[in-house]
Parts: sequence; structure tokens; C-alpha cells
Amino acid sequence: MTAALTATVTVAGSGTLPAVLAARLRRDPVGVTGDVTLLVAGLDELSTATDTLVACRRANRPLLFTGRWRSLIYVGPWWTPGTAGCPHCLVTRTADSAFGPDRRGDLIAEAAHRGDAVAVLGPAPLRVTELLVRARLTRPAEPGVVHVVDGATGTVDRQMLLPDSTCPECGGSRTATAPVFTPPEVALTKPAPAQLRTRELDAGTVDRDYLFAGIGLFKELRQDLQSPFGACSVELPSRWGRREPAIGRARTYRTSRTVAVLEGLERYAGLLRGGRLAPIRAAHREVADRAIDPRTLGTHPDSSYRLDGFRYQRFDPRTVVDWVWAYSVGQRRRVLIPERAAFWGPRHDGEISFVYDTSNGCALGNSVEEAMLHGLREVAERDSFLLTWYRRLRLPEVDLTGAGGRLGELLRRSRLFTGFEFRCFLSTMEYRMPSFWLTAEGGDPDGPAVFAGSGAHPDPVQAIVGGLYELVGTILAARDGYPRRRPEALRMLADPALIRRMEHHSQVAALPEARSRFGFLLDDGHDRIRLADVPATVRTGATDLRADLATALDGLATAGLDVLVVDQSMPELLRNGLHCVRVLVPGLVPVTFGHVNRRTENLPRLTDGTGLPYASGLARSEEVGCVPHPFP
Repeated sequence: MTAALTATVTVAGSGTLPAVLAARLRRDPVGVTGDVTLLVAGLDELSTATDTLVACRRANRPLLFTGRWRSLIYVGPWWTPGTAGCPHCLVTRTADSAFGPDRRGDLIAEAAHRGDAVAVLGPAPLRVTELLVRARLTRPAEPGVVHVVDGATGTVDRQMLLPDSTCPECGGSRTATAPVFTPPEVALTKPAPAQLRTRELDAGTVDRDYLFAGIGLFKELRQDLQSPFGACSVELPSRWGRREPAIGRARTYRTSRTVAVLEGLERYAGLLRGGRLAPIRAAHREVADRAIDPRTLGTHPDSSYRLDGFRYQRFDPRTVVDWVWAYSVGQRRRVLIPERAAFWGPRHDGEISFVYDTSNGCALGNSVEEAMLHGLREVAERDSFLLTWYRRLRLPEVDLTGAGGRLGELLRRSRLFTGFEFRCFLSTMEYRMPSFWLTAEGGDPDGPAVFAGSGAHPDPVQAIVGGLYELVGTILAARDGYPRRRPEALRMLADPALIRRMEHHSQVAALPEARSRFGFLLDDGHDRIRLADVPATVRTGATDLRADLATALDGLATAGLDVLVVDQSMPELLRNGLHCVRVLVPGLVPVTFGHVNRRTENLPRLTDGTGLPYASGLARSEEVGCVPHPFP
């Protein structure tokens, strides 16, 4: 129905709720300035209201959306054509959760306290909705405000809608993937010499823009009360029915909540490519003068490509794929890389991928430069871990006896909460980013035997602390389910092709039957080094973060390695001064999950041990990468 209420207000929609609102507003009209449309529709029915949105856009007429999902009524957003944050954005933010309709990928609704049949439209919710609609029509609130009326609980919540930059209705901005660096005259000042963040995202911004239950980017915050430190997690409902968890670990729960949200934003930017210029579609041989050779990023073994149903195709210079621009630090110019190497999220349009990929090298920062530095930390951490494992490198052990300060406290808590003993090995590679291999050994013969982790940071202490946070989280997540998962893990131990997911790697490696795989580290004699003697690369005498970035880049350049940078920043991040980049270093070993997905070919440092600073215990006749890695 479409009912004209006055000369300026029109209600569009069909069903009980629009009929009641139209009747009450007709009986007691409200005065507004200019023509306004009140669109009332179920969140799962918005596609049928396209004509109304098109008419508003053509007439440049503002629209107040009132949407319904089960017992929830959303009053807002107030949308003016040409601005971001429309009703479609609201549906996107609520989809695939308990607060909105399911979309592609989910066969059942999210488990929640409200069932499928819950529909509460009693007198009180209707009256509250009416009053909110009247208030919004007469005094439009700031853009993005949505009031959520819950008929089941009798509550009203004021939330902020984060516009969706991929929205076909209002996501109009288009930006390039080649990064724009901060002007040299703008200082990137570090608050402290070893603090590689120019500012921290405040809790108020986290709550306002990202963490609302209902229409926030992240729907639910979970706090792990069994952890020896603050640990929080959030989940990002994706557009394909899957869930992307993001975990934050820090000394306090408040800080870990922010870390979890930042990790979730990093996943969001890598999964999607909202607000981006169209890619260049071509075969490599057509753009070879300005494109990288994708094989330099590491490819799968021939045995994987030959598998029936393997999702990835061997590189062929005649294959047409999408390409996007990255910046090459070594060449000091833009270069083309496959779009699938820039954004790791799934595509459903049949696009060809040469390799399996993850979020390896994606990082957030308050500037492109800051994000780059932390992306380099991550690729160094994974590269040093996998090189050590695949080539069985003889690393010196770092003596943590008597460690004090934050590291000593964390070690004591970790031992107390897990019952495991922790060891640390120096795995800094030829490009000089301080990196460490960490192990945790259990004493229960009926429990998991070994877990492994890693950390990298210009400050060695921070590298180990960060690695311990992750390693302890792995132990706590896997320990209790070990007896139940042990039979499956034994089958995967016998047949590595069954290792398909991230958690499978640590499950198999934790088996006592797999303990011998760690013998090259845990049982052989090693040189020992004091933590105080581990070279740091943090520029404590420099106040500008660019100095730390330059040190990291210089180490890679000296080792003959280029750095490629892709800007993944989306408007959802830029609104708060956040930037997300993906850092790729051709020649470094990327982490992958699923044994058949390992990328161990076309990487001379891995296959030949070229330039590595540690001796290898790998037998000459042994295939590199034949033993599944234990990275959690």
C-alpha cells in the first residue's frame, strides 16, 4: 500500500505494521519539511521495495525506513539519496545473525533466545514504534541512528548503522588498491620508543561503530574467563553464511576487546573489496611488463594440482584473471598482482585462483606505514616458523630462566593455567626481523604432548610475549577437546590429506605419536643464547615510526627481497583513521591450512635453503614440506 498522509509524508509498504502507522499518522499528522517517504517492510522483504527506493533517489526525496524482523522493529536509518547508510545497509549488517534474515550459505537460523515463530506486535511495541517514527519525521537524528524496539523484551536500544561500502544503492566511492603514503611533513610519532602504534583506538569508538549487538559489524563479544590473561573474541558474520572469528589477547579484557575488533576489521577488509576500482582483466602475457610473476609467491606441489576436485589451477600466462595494483618498494613503482593475491576472501563468480590463500600479511594501522610494519612482522613470523619446520633448522635456544617484567609474569601465569612447560628458540632469518619459535610441552601421557607457536617484532621481548599469548590460547582451545578429537587426529596422522582446516594442524602435531617430529628442536643439543643478547631492530632513538619501517625494509632489501603493498582500506575503516594493507614478500614462505594446500614450490629459500642463517637437518632425499606443519 501507499498512503498519502499529508502533502509531505507518504507511507509505503504492505501488512499490519505499515497499515497501523499510516492510520495513526493520518489521524494525527506530523509536520515535516519537504516530501518524506516512510518505508515500512520486513528485512527479508526489502527486495520488493526497490521501486520505492528508486523513486526516492530520482526525486532526491529523503526516506525513513522502519524494518521488522521477528519481534524486532528497526526505526531508521533516515536516508537521503546520495549519502551512505541506506535500508540495504541495515539488512546487510543484520543478515546471517539472530537479528536479521539468513542469506546464502545458512540453512538454519542462528541459535538464539528467539525462535523462528516469535512475532510480538502488541500495543506497547506498536505505540513505542509510532512515537519513534513521529520523532524521527519531525526531528531527523544524525545520519545512521537506528532505534531498535524489541517486542519480546520490551526494550529500546539506540544504535549506529555503519554504512556498507559494498552496497549497490549507496556504496558509491571508488578507491585504488595502490597505497597512498603519508606526506613526509606529517610526523608519525611513537608515544614510546618501542611502541609501534601512533595511537590506540578508544573504547568509545569501538562500541559506537563496530560492536553493537544487532546492527554492528560484530554481533557478540565473548570473554574467556579461563585464560591467564585478558582474552576476548568477536565473530564477523560473512556474506556467505560462514563465521570469521577474531580473537584479542592482552593484559586486560578492555584492551583485548579492542584487539579483537581490530583483528575483525582486518578480516573484514581482506574478505571484501568494497569501494574499489574495477580490476584489470587480462592474461599475464598481456601485462607481463607491469605485473609480477605469480609463481614467485609460492605455488602448490604438482601432486596437489593433479588431485581430482582441487580448486586451484596451475599458473599459465595465457589464463585470463583479474589484476589489481600494488606498490613495489624495491622497484619504486606500481605493479599488477592477481586480485586473488590481494584479497583472500571467497569469490562466487568462477574466478580462477592459482593458489590457496589466507590473511597472511594483512594488518591494520593508523597509517599505511604503520600497517605495513605490522604486516611485515606477520609475514616474517610465518616465514621463519615454516622454514624452521620444513627444513628442520638447528636454532639456538633462548634462555628464559629468570625472565622478569611482563614476560616473566606471563610465563608464570601460563605455566600455572596450562600445566605446560615453555621453551623458546631464536628463528630470526637473514632479513633480521627478530623472530622466535615457541613450544609448550605437556607432562600428561594421556594428553596432548606438544604445541608450537611463534612471534616476531623489532623488540624481542614483545615478539615472545605476542607469541605466548597466541600459544596459550591454542593450548586452552585444544586441551579440553583432546580426548574427543584424538581418534580423528590419529586418522589425520596416518593420512595427511585429511588435514583440511586450521585447527587440524595443531591437533595432529599435539599427539604423543607425533612427538618425534619435534625431535630436531626439543631433543637435539642446541647452542644457548641469553634473551638480552638477541639483537633488536626497534629504533629506540627515533620518535618517528618511519625509522622502524625503514629498518625492516632495509633488512629485506639487503637479503634481495622485494616488498609489495596493497591497500585494503575500506570506508568503514577510514572513517576512524584506520588503514589496512596486505604485505607480500615474494620468496617468503606463506602459511596455508590443509596439507594439500601447502605452497612449497618456486621458493628457493625453502627448497634450496638459499641464504638461511641456520644449518638444516633435512635429508637430501626428503621432499620439502612432506610433514604437515603444526602452526595453530
